[in-house]
Amino acid sequence: MSTIKHSEEFVVRSYEVGQNEHATLPVIANYFQEAAGKNARNLNFDIEDLHEKGVTWVLYRMHIKMGAFPQRWESVTVNTWPSSGDGIRAFRDYELVNDIGQVVGAGISQWMVLNIVNRRPVRIPAEILEMGLEVEEHKLPADKKPFPEMDAPEITTKLTVSLHDLDMNRHVNNVKYIEWMTGFMPKSMQSDSVCAEINIQYHKECVQNQEILIKTKRLRGKTYLHAIVDTSTNNLLAEGVSVWKD
Repeated sequence: MSTIKHSEEFVVRSYEVGQNEHATLPVIANYFQEAAGKNARNLNFDIEDLHEKGVTWVLYRMHIKMGAFPQRWESVTVNTWPSSGDGIRAFRDYELVNDIGQVVGAGISQWMVLNIVNRRPVRIPAEILEMGLEVEEHKLPADKKPFPEMDAPEITTKLTVSLHDLDMNRHVNNVKYIEWMTGFMPKSMQSDSVCAEINIQYHKECVQNQEILIKTKRLRGKTYLHAIVDTSTNNLLAEGVSVWKD
């Protein structure tokens, strides 16, 4: 029997940890994505279900905040559920629970529905909105606050999108943007620092062989601003803010 809330257990593998033998933030994002996909499939509003209606899901914004990271071989559980939307955005909440029952991480994602043909946003089907749980408070704020402008990046990194960056929709998977933003940091960043929080907004699709520029700038302390742009058009593909800790 399908339920609105979904729980999915993961075991942190050796290839999912960083230098400190703890899972990285992109790995947690992948856990969230996998659990959300299974929940949507069980509730019959997976991406394949939407394709039958001529529309598709697109991730608009993702915010993840970690208090602690699980270690290699540790078992963790992702709890996730669709939460109340506003007609244009559908929200989904997440929490990460360690093997002794402590909540060590949280997240919220904001989704939109696009027309497959013209790639324009449409109202979310009523049956999906009605399914979302009415929540008084999300796990993290469901905001639309703009990010600071990237005026003078501290570092820039140029990449060409490869075949292995793509997902089943033939565009760059949303977690790959998080990997790009957190994987190219200033040399002044200590090697034992870890990204404990990221708030990212997605603007445009990114496809194979596209050349991109990753821009990074320190805002204050261990908080950094990121922007990913298309090198040929200078169009903004994604932007975000990350927070790091030792």
